[in-house]
Order: sequence, then C-alpha cells, then structure tokens
Amino acid sequence: MCILSLIFFFASSPHFFFSARLIKNKSFYYTSTLLFLVMSALINEFLRKCVVKVQAKAEGITVVMGNEGGDMDSIVGSIYLAYFFEHSRKYKIQNPVPAINFPLEDLPLRNDVNNFLKELGIEASNLITLVKSNEGCFCDINTAKLVLYDHNKLIDAQQCGCNNVIGVVDHHFDEQLYVDQTKDLRIIRTVGSASTLVAELYRDEDMTVPCPILLSAPIIQDTVNFEPAQKKVTPADVSVYEWLEKGFTEKIDPKALHKKLSKWKNDVLSLTVEQNLKRDYKNFNYDVHVLKKKLSTGISSVPCSYFEFEEAHTLDGIFNSCQKYYKDKDLESIIIAFAGKRNGVHSRQIVF
Repeated sequence: MCILSLIFFFASSPHFFFSARLIKNKSFYYTSTLLFLVMSALINEFLRKCVVKVQAKAEGITVVMGNEGGDMDSIVGSIYLAYFFEHSRKYKIQNPVPAINFPLEDLPLRNDVNNFLKELGIEASNLITLVKSNEGCFCDINTAKLVLYDHNKLIDAQQCGCNNVIGVVDHHFDEQLYVDQTKDLRIIRTVGSASTLVAELYRDEDMTVPCPILLSAPIIQDTVNFEPAQKKVTPADVSVYEWLEKGFTEKIDPKALHKKLSKWKNDVLSLTVEQNLKRDYKNFNYDVHVLKKKLSTGISSVPCSYFEFEEAHTLDGIFNSCQKYYKDKDLESIIIAFAGKRNGVHSRQIVF
C-alpha cells in the first residue's frame, strides 16, 4: 500500500493531524507514527468485526475468554490470541472473538489497561463482555465454543459452559479439567506471563504481531521488567520479548514502560473501597470437609499497603463496604490481599 493510500485511510484518525505535522519535520518520525497507526488500526478493525459477529449471532462463534480478575495479561492476551486464531489455520478455530470476563464499565478501574489502550489508540468500547452490563457487547457462553485463556478452570457461575470448552492457553497450575475435549489445543506452561505463550504462537508461525508493544506490556508487567529477584521471569519470557522488540516502530525502554504501567496500576487510593474490591476480584469455592459443604470465598487484590488503605478510607469505611460487598456477592468469606510499600519496605497484608 502506498503512502498516499495510507494517508487517505487514516484521515479520520484522531492521531492523523499529529502525523501530518511530523512529515514537515522528520520523515523518520512520520513513518514511525504512520506504521504505529496501521498496527493499531488492525486491532481496532478486528475488534469491530468481532462485535458485528456477536451481534449478528454468527454461526460457530468461539469465545477466547480471559479470567474474571481481568488484568493486563488477561485482557490483552485474549485479544491477541483471538487475532492469531483468526489469521492462522493451525488450530482451525471458527469465528474467534476475544471477551473480557467482567462488566465493561469496570474497565476504568484497571488504570493501567485503560490508560495504555487509550495511549495506543485502541478502542476499548469494542471489547466484548461475558457479563451483562450497561456498556459493551454481551456474549452468552452458552451459545459459543470456549477457549480459556489465563485460567484453566471455569468459575462456578460459568460451569454451564463446561461442555463448550475446546481449548486452554494458560500459565497457572493445571487443574486437569476438560482434558479430552482440549486435546487439540492445550497449552499450559509455567512462564511469567500467559502473553508469552501467545507471542510464541505468532513467532512459531512467523506471523506479524500488530502493535507488538501492546502484547509486550503484560510480559514486562508480569515479570516485573524481567527482574530475576522477583522469581517470575523465565527464559521463555525474555526470548519472546526480544523477538517482539524487533517489530517495534521505535525503540522502547522496558524499564520506563514498566514504571509507567506500575504507576497507573497502583493508583488505587482515589477509588472507593467497593471499586477496589471489584478491580481485581476472583471467586473460589473451597471444600470444607468438616462442614460438609463448599465455602464461597471472594478474594480481592489491592496494590497498596493496608495502612495506606485504612488512612484513605478509615476502618469503619472499609468494614461497612466489605459487609455490603460480601452480602451482594452472596459470599461466606471475603479476603483482601494488600501488597505495597510501608516506610520504603515492600510488605504484604491479608484482611479477612
């Protein structure tokens, strides 16, 4: 495609005038920005097509679903995994669409994801959700095939979809579920980020990754910028990042990117207690043999120290909000896992 065609194609882009100014100054920056716009546009066009498929109730839709916690890895990785299936016939996945596993209106609670998508020009309004809400396009898992991404066990509320699971791509402990029905697509390995497994699929197929900086973000974030002391990074994470880096339109400092993403992610004190409980929430049902029943437990992760949290919201405020959330979710126990610095020292606290 020639430059004139590209200019015409992106004339409606909010970033276009920025690009047009650059051509007057430095052609390198203009070309770099133009390539960046092309790559972002590919993701946006794919997401728009996915929404059309779901709304039209296209036959044989396969939902690539992230986990209910919905962090950067879960959201971004599911988009790229579905995009891979769309452009590769290796696994013969029909009509793949990515989906988030929480209400779309809760996306702004995930500052790192929301801000980075905006920065890259990705239209988050086109994200499909598996939870009915006031925003976004809803997809019913009862009517679709499922590929579990960044988890390998459906939560209790989604057990109705067990027989629909046809694939798993994950980096968590293998629960040994849906084994027979996922024999053609079952990738479960211990790596720092599930997005590493997705990027490896592109690399193995020699497929171009659109907007590779976006796919690299969860890898940088989950491995804490490849810091060995954190004991999360693996050689596979480093190797695939180096491969992704070759596709960047301009040089990126991973340390600076990690710092920016972390600052966004950890900016939670401006949120209410309830918003923090919803921001990174997972539900588990534990077998309690003494009680001869399952204990419905909600676990919320909050990236700051408990002392900062109490200072911002007061003990009474935290208790009252937790009590309401506990009742609304019909839980029997709730756990809040805090992780942050106190007096310059990293600390973890658990409240239940």
